Amino acid sequence: MSGTALGTEAGEAAEAGRGDVVDRTAETTRWLRARRGAGRVRRFAYASYVALVLLLGWYGLFAIGLFHEIGHRSPLADSAGAVARTLPSGLVLAALAGFFLTVRDALWRGPVILPRPDVDWLLALPVRRRPVLLPWFALSAGIWALAALLLGFVGALLVAAAGLGRIGLLAPAFLGPAVCVALLAVAGATVVERSRKAADRLHRATPVLLLAVLLCAVQVAAAARGHRSKALETVELWSGPWGWAAQPVLAAAGGTAPLWPLALGLLVAATAAALVHAGKAVGEVPLAVLRSRARASGGVLAGILAVDLRSVRLSMTGGLEVRGRGRLERWAARLSPPRSPGLLVAWRDAVGLVMAPRRLGLMVLLLVPAGAAAGAAAGGGTGGTTYLAAAAAALLGYFAGSQLLEPARLDADDVRRTAWSPRPYERLALEHALVPLLVLVAAGCLGSVPAALSAGATALLVVPAAAPVLVAAGLLSAYRSPVPVWVLYGGPLLADAGPILAMLWYAVGPMTGVAGVTVLLAAPLPAGVPEAADPLGRVAACWVLALLMFRWVAGRARRRMRP
Repeated sequence: MSGTALGTEAGEAAEAGRGDVVDRTAETTRWLRARRGAGRVRRFAYASYVALVLLLGWYGLFAIGLFHEIGHRSPLADSAGAVARTLPSGLVLAALAGFFLTVRDALWRGPVILPRPDVDWLLALPVRRRPVLLPWFALSAGIWALAALLLGFVGALLVAAAGLGRIGLLAPAFLGPAVCVALLAVAGATVVERSRKAADRLHRATPVLLLAVLLCAVQVAAAARGHRSKALETVELWSGPWGWAAQPVLAAAGGTAPLWPLALGLLVAATAAALVHAGKAVGEVPLAVLRSRARASGGVLAGILAVDLRSVRLSMTGGLEVRGRGRLERWAARLSPPRSPGLLVAWRDAVGLVMAPRRLGLMVLLLVPAGAAAGAAAGGGTGGTTYLAAAAAALLGYFAGSQLLEPARLDADDVRRTAWSPRPYERLALEHALVPLLVLVAAGCLGSVPAALSAGATALLVVPAAAPVLVAAGLLSAYRSPVPVWVLYGGPLLADAGPILAMLWYAVGPMTGVAGVTVLLAAPLPAGVPEAADPLGRVAACWVLALLMFRWVAGRARRRMRP
């Protein structure tokens, strides 16, 4: 048995209380404190100094400006009615979104996360795991609580500036519940990190929770326009901790919340119980989970420093601790491949799409506002409004199409995945466009029917015109070349704009596609062109742009295979 495995077994045995293994926890922690003491103090002082400078420079100026607006005739005071209408659903939306993001973060990172040396060396020793992990849990809880305090104080200033209450009452009404929701979310994230079953349930419930957040956002928008539902707001205010936390704020802002003391008591009791349970669960986080989270966090940090969002995404996906969908995999295994070799790439893409229905669902969610924006652009209006609506539709359509291009991105990440095919690599790259193009056109045409009924049948031509350009833009992003080192670290030669230039390097393909679709679909006709040739001419121009971009994709794929 290796030393690492023996140390892991010894640590688990010591934590279980068996007497046949020596407990070295106190001795190890004393040695670490002695070795890390001076360096840890210096790092903590530097981090505190940077955080204080940022808070005073950005948050402080913003808070001082809001504080100055209190008692004055400001734009917020002029919109006091709209703020009061959106306050119940808006508070629930903010608390629910924060809770969802914090718990969802535990699927790849989690509140209990250690540096890789600590995971690989310290936890393999015969030490009890809970005393080692508990300080890291406390650190995460403290950071989340501090963020909740800062956001809660800004919320209190905004409501006070709108003239809906006194800052002396609004501040405690915001700060206490905000901290409780943050600590409750951290405790829930700890349970998700510890339990594989809880992680699986959260992964399966993510579409439902995301839909609840989106519906709540729609309700906020409707309330801002004067369409409130008192019954729905009552249900939300008692639906969970995110609603309990909103009731003290409503009472301090002059709203209707007669049972806010009961809601506050439930929130405090739930937070205390969750923290006690999380404190016990910290020591039960599996060592394999801690190792995968440490690796994922390191990869995410490296991707951020290199301004490579694809690397960040892959690192986050590598840290996910969820089981696969066994039924879909068994069903997909029974699908026979096509007889024609030219359809193998499309067959693989279709099978991968069937096994990832979440991507289809997210595509549909993105196409709904894209269709609304396209309808607004096709309905006419001023030049600026038309361009803005067309740009929003093109951008949302690009993100919708990119959800279907994951197989292409996987082939671009590792060219060995295409070693089975004797055909050129660039041809396989272009074949990845077939399934996304068909799915995007079919779904987009169905979603454009309402816009066609109001703006005319020509609105249906927008989808087949724009879809090839947007899919080509997604393939350009998938087969992008790495950023040269001199761009990232150009120094004074590039005016220290390396990260910005790196983002532009990666985004040049999507920017070309979105800008091209926006201009070709929203630009006015040149002088002398008949009105009857308008729709067909725009479609032809989009297709010409798509052909040029697909040629660009082939060139990028060729250089990726033979740099």
